[in-house]
Amino acid sequence: MKSKNMVKGLLREDISFSHPFTVSELPHKAKLDQNETPFDLPDDVKATLLERLKECKWNRYPQPSMYVKAKEAFAKAIGFFPENLILTMGCDQLIQGAYLIAGGHERRALVFEPTYPMFSHAARFNQTKVTGIQLAADEVATKAHINKSDHHIIFIVAPNNPTGTFPEEGVIETALSKNSLVFVDEAYVDFSKRTWAHLLKDNPNLFIARTASKSCMAGIRLGYGIGHPDIISAMESTFTAPYHLSYLQLVIAKHFDLIQTHLKGLADIIVSERGRLANQFKEMGISFIPSHGNFILFKVNNPPVVFQQLAESGVRIRNLHTIPGLSDYVRVTIGKKEENDLFIEKLRTLTIK
Repeated sequence: MKSKNMVKGLLREDISFSHPFTVSELPHKAKLDQNETPFDLPDDVKATLLERLKECKWNRYPQPSMYVKAKEAFAKAIGFFPENLILTMGCDQLIQGAYLIAGGHERRALVFEPTYPMFSHAARFNQTKVTGIQLAADEVATKAHINKSDHHIIFIVAPNNPTGTFPEEGVIETALSKNSLVFVDEAYVDFSKRTWAHLLKDNPNLFIARTASKSCMAGIRLGYGIGHPDIISAMESTFTAPYHLSYLQLVIAKHFDLIQTHLKGLADIIVSERGRLANQFKEMGISFIPSHGNFILFKVNNPPVVFQQLAESGVRIRNLHTIPGLSDYVRVTIGKKEENDLFIEKLRTLTIK
């Protein structure tokens, strides 16, 4: 049997291979740790989609024409032209795609921390140098940060995860004035109700990333990017569309009009519950960051203990204390009313301040 050192010698030395990303899988009564929507699609909608999926020949590759038709139908449902749209395996593939077409050796990307780890993680695998601007939990990206920037890619998450905040007004417009690909992550647009898509027409360097994962379909892994046709074409060529997607993802995209009618109402429920939870925090004197996402970041005196005690009572939240800038914080995803009530009930029994 070959030694571990010999295997290591086969791997790249310029990156570290850490353990895969994990989350708690403890038994739970309220799963409030991964920014998922607590609602599934209605059974009749799922049944219709499964019937469409059964019509596909699973022993055959999806043909390019199916990707084109799925993209046309999806684009129509969300109000864009198909030539401005790419369908992907979640938002992660859009981040990887941005690095593939605009990053690489001796190229630079700007990332505001703390944020979704994939922005820095994906950079290591194609040798893009990342400038990480470290912000406190209650700080946001500013125009001053951008004006000092000289990067090939500028990543801006609006609203940001895990803080739920928008950047300073004018930040995205300032970034667009640079000779950079400006990647705006709008994964939480259903809950923030705000988009920068109106800037696409006059700014060919703008690329907007979204996902269906935050809206009833985290298990489907369907993302989509919106941008200039040349950017879309370049990114699609890196994924050899349509073979990066399964029939299931393409069926979902092609029939997105059946799904979309349910999303707004469910998002509105979550926004309402977010406001109710924020009011509970105020009443309890808990310090938190006002959020535009489907989660709230809040401050406790011992995050690992609070996380463990809630987990033992059946409530799963996210412990973030190991992330720079978030040593005193945990994050709760907005769940159904009964889940949120249980979370508050259990939280009231803990010493958190």
